[in-house]
Amino acid sequence: MPIHTISGGYANTYLIEDGDSFVAVDVGTSCAAKQILNYFTCRSIDPSRLKIVTATHFHIDHVAGISRLVELFPGVEVCFYKTVGDYLTRKSKLCLISPSLWLKGLTVFIALEDHGKNTLAALLSDKIGIPLPVLRIRLPSHYHAACTLCEGQPVSYLPDWELIATPGHTTDSVCFYNGQERALITGDTILNTKGSFGLNSFCCDPNAIKDSFQRLLPLAVESIYPGHGEPLLNVESLDVVTQ
Repeated sequence: MPIHTISGGYANTYLIEDGDSFVAVDVGTSCAAKQILNYFTCRSIDPSRLKIVTATHFHIDHVAGISRLVELFPGVEVCFYKTVGDYLTRKSKLCLISPSLWLKGLTVFIALEDHGKNTLAALLSDKIGIPLPVLRIRLPSHYHAACTLCEGQPVSYLPDWELIATPGHTTDSVCFYNGQERALITGDTILNTKGSFGLNSFCCDPNAIKDSFQRLLPLAVESIYPGHGEPLLNVESLDVVTQ
């Protein structure tokens, strides 16, 4: 079950291929959406094989390219973890992170490759998922999202994958895990931004993310696909992550 890494945004975009179906995870900019189309076009893949797009959490660098993806792939479904539904219906607000952590997070973004190009792509993408008081309740206007993904149930079109709730960075953060392939897509729960894998310190709840890692630790993992930084393949276990 191949996992393809797509460039074009602040966050990594992953395409999971399962038989005749593809699922996109974390389409953070319009550029990332275009790169997915290029991937399909260059390989003569029928665009209808992209079935759903989802995200590891509802932050702008992981969801702002979804509107463009829906334009490019009219048949794709948008499906989030059930907790995101509370954001979209304004029953709850995106959690705020302290100003000091914002400054630390900014240094991480600046350190990423193609910072300037990614910033331009972000400006041309949706302005949703911004955890700031004035902007955090803005809703996407170009697609309908079904917030139906739950723990303990297979992910649509990915019968071998499961969703694991990992609150901490945000309250709606999740990871996607394939036990057969021993693959873990971690979003912003586990990052690789400094040449080593570690828990994200840019968190709404630092204690919760530590608890989430304890839930992940027993998993058999050989490949880690973080939200930022290069994937790590052929690992022996999640012990490689430094808390």
